[in-house]
Amino acid sequence: MKGAGTGDVTAMKAGSTGAMAAPRENGARGDIAYLSATDMAARIRAGQLTAEQAVAHALERIARTQPVLNAFATVCADEALVQARAADAARARGEPLGPLHGVPFSVKDIINTKGVRTAWGSRLMAQNVPDADAVAVARLKSAGAVLIGKTTTSEFAWKLLTDSPAHGVTRNPWDPTRTPGGSSGGAAVAVAAHMGPIALATDAGASTRLPAACCGVVGLKPTLGLIPHTQVPDGFNNFIHLGLIARNVADIALMLDVVAGPDRADPHSLGAPAPQARAALQSPLPLAGLRIAWRPFCGNTALDAETRRRCEEVISALREGGADVRTHDAAMENAEPSWRVLQQSNWGARLGAQIDKVADQLDPPLAEAVRGALLFSGQDVIKATYKRTQFFRLVQSWFAEVDFVLTPTMSRPPLAADHPVDRPIEINGESAGDMRSSWTPYLNLFDLTGHPAASVPCGRTSDGLPAGLQIVGPWYGDAAVLALAAHVERIVGWPDWRPPHA
Repeated sequence: MKGAGTGDVTAMKAGSTGAMAAPRENGARGDIAYLSATDMAARIRAGQLTAEQAVAHALERIARTQPVLNAFATVCADEALVQARAADAARARGEPLGPLHGVPFSVKDIINTKGVRTAWGSRLMAQNVPDADAVAVARLKSAGAVLIGKTTTSEFAWKLLTDSPAHGVTRNPWDPTRTPGGSSGGAAVAVAAHMGPIALATDAGASTRLPAACCGVVGLKPTLGLIPHTQVPDGFNNFIHLGLIARNVADIALMLDVVAGPDRADPHSLGAPAPQARAALQSPLPLAGLRIAWRPFCGNTALDAETRRRCEEVISALREGGADVRTHDAAMENAEPSWRVLQQSNWGARLGAQIDKVADQLDPPLAEAVRGALLFSGQDVIKATYKRTQFFRLVQSWFAEVDFVLTPTMSRPPLAADHPVDRPIEINGESAGDMRSSWTPYLNLFDLTGHPAASVPCGRTSDGLPAGLQIVGPWYGDAAVLALAAHVERIVGWPDWRPPHA
């Protein structure tokens, strides 16, 4: 396919519990996979590693894991190697090097990449080859990073699992029978399974933080507009964020400093302050006196017992370090019904006029959701926007009293990879109802309100599956969120985790 990238995966060939570490590969080349983006860039600058070696190794791991994990929709193998060699030549000439010079990165397959297919996980978009990069992609490239491919997503990023008619099922590297979450599942799998240290994703209702939690990596949904998103058709009522995924907090900070900053086409980005995230990590955030609210429920009533224990083990450690952590478990309204009206209306606006013509090419539950969106009235949508404002003001009132809000990222461990999206889920052995309402109520709330939120690993269940803790801060408190995440990283030590299927 012209413009799809010469390494299109359809043509590729096979190639707190214990850490459950997979054996390390032997030799220096094997160690490349486990480098952080920060360390990889430093070694390339110092001449201890070439960009071509880093990129080639990532491509080798993609080829080896793709038949089982299916993290990539398109691989830009030839193009990436050309760019890597150019990066090495630039270093040899003594040219100025960006902070991510030679580092391989991946991009979710709904974010525009110049000359590389952006298919949205849909057969309807199979021939879509953008003529320009998204702003964040362009900034990563300007910082020296090398695009290695597009990661899988559910069709039009619509659900909490990662499978699509175009690209099949993506699987969790901790247990391939489980989902990596969605819709940025491929991005989280690529990072967790060491197919490159960093990935660019999106988050409209869960899509960065849920996959990060399911796969045992870090996912940041920044303050709305901090990373400009100029692909959205409605810039003013938008709640779709660009998200960042990495194996450690320092790499998230590095990425954020690179991609943040205003763009004239995104009104939410105008006037946003520079996050200065790396500077915030230079010295530990003092825990003494920090006011933290622990909210085990956000409109839901069921929480997996092991997940809660893993979260509260970290919370206990924060208390021991001097933080004032108080539990807030009063009932509150679930944000999902209002979120659903707004997001489903987006699907209806995009696909509703042609739904009868294209329904047989879509994921059937998506086609049903689009038809359901056509039943909403204008008043339904406006009322949902009113409710969005109410949620924003509620969360703002929380931050009048506390510095951070902590929640589980998800109410139970990863679901089966083939769990029907319209079937109830179980928590603690009992039916908990709708997937979005009961599995991720902690996430869409902060998409609607725009507050920065990071999912960080907080341990693993007795089955060896990751659990996630969400850290939420006030608007433009992204650097502080990452500073607290760095404390949790020191407590849990997840950058050393090795998924067994990677």
